[in-house]
Amino acid sequence: MEVIRIVGIGLIGGVISILLRNAKPEYSMMIPAVVSFTVLWCSLPYLDEIVGMLSALSEEAGINTEYMAAVIKIIGIAYLTSISAELCRDAGEAAIASKIELGGKLIILSLSVPIINALLSLIKQIIMYG
Repeated sequence: MEVIRIVGIGLIGGVISILLRNAKPEYSMMIPAVVSFTVLWCSLPYLDEIVGMLSALSEEAGINTEYMAAVIKIIGIAYLTSISAELCRDAGEAAIASKIELGGKLIILSLSVPIINALLSLIKQIIMYG
C-alpha cells in the first residue's frame, strides 16, 4: 500500500532529522524538505487520478472547464503554500512562512475572481427570471 510507504518515509525522515539535529543542524533542516517532496512525489499518481475524475464530473455536469481548471489550481496552490510555509516554520522562519501564506492567498483570490463573477451572474439571473 502506498500509505505504508508514505508513513515509512515520514517516520524515517523524522528519526534522521532528530539524530542529525545536534550533530549537523544544517542537514537536519533539509531533511523535512526532502521528506515533504518525496511524499508529494509518491502522491502524484493519485493527483492525476483525481484531476481526471474532476474533469469528467465537470463535463458531465456541463460546468465550464475553465472554472474547474481554476479550482484545481487553487487547491494545488493551497497545498503547496501550506507545505512551504510549514517547512519555513520548521526551520525557524515564521516571518517567511507568513509571507508565503499571504502570497498564496492573494494568488488564490485572483484565480477565484472569475468563478465569483460567474456565480454572481447566475444569482442575478435566478433573481431576475426566477
